[in-house]
Amino acid sequence: MLAALALLVGLPAPAPVVAQRRAPSRSASLAELNAEVLRTTRAYRATLERAIPVQEAQVRDAFLALDEGKRLQAAGAVPASYVEQAERNLAAAQRDLSDTLTALEETDRILGEASLQQRLASLPPLPRGGFEDSVMLVRFSGSTPWSPADVSPLSRRFAAAFGRSLPISALGQTKVHDRLGLDHRGAVDVAVHPDSAEGRWLMDQLRRAGIPFIGVRGEVPGSATGAHVHVGPPSPRLVSGR
Repeated sequence: MLAALALLVGLPAPAPVVAQRRAPSRSASLAELNAEVLRTTRAYRATLERAIPVQEAQVRDAFLALDEGKRLQAAGAVPASYVEQAERNLAAAQRDLSDTLTALEETDRILGEASLQQRLASLPPLPRGGFEDSVMLVRFSGSTPWSPADVSPLSRRFAAAFGRSLPISALGQTKVHDRLGLDHRGAVDVAVHPDSAEGRWLMDQLRRAGIPFIGVRGEVPGSATGAHVHVGPPSPRLVSGR
């Protein structure tokens, strides 16, 4: 899909956004690898953004062609197969646009997670039981074991307190974490702002229970990724040799 998008907007295909899951060389630190992921992902996102207006125009043109085909068929000027082909063309154009929008959403999630890892890498680790509330992050280094299997009681308490389901955006490992080479198997991301009533309630519950968390404030510049609370220990790198 990426190569096709690049051809569509008249650009060379950008480098893949997949993080290479191999041991870093001596000259490349994890911070440098993370910076490379951010660079290539931003380039990929820019390509997707340029493709969207082109594909939206193709959908509009396909709609007009279908309407015209139906009018001509009703007048007996074209066979039914003409309209059927126009319907297939419209479906293909809509599918291409949908695929691009989906890829853009996933790219934003990658940017958000990579930016978070870059931020965390610049901070000293918290001591056990340590708490820190900074401009961008709220961190708590609890010692209570946690896994996604433990989310049900928390979900029930959240629903009782706020009348809606716990807005989980990532339950354990996801494709985004696979692409970044991160081990998210022991964590859950909840789409609430740390400074909202729901976010404060959630972090208070976690801190009382001794469960580690990271509250992420604000959106990542250049993406639509929102703030969230990462429940569980920080996601370490999955580094495997080849």
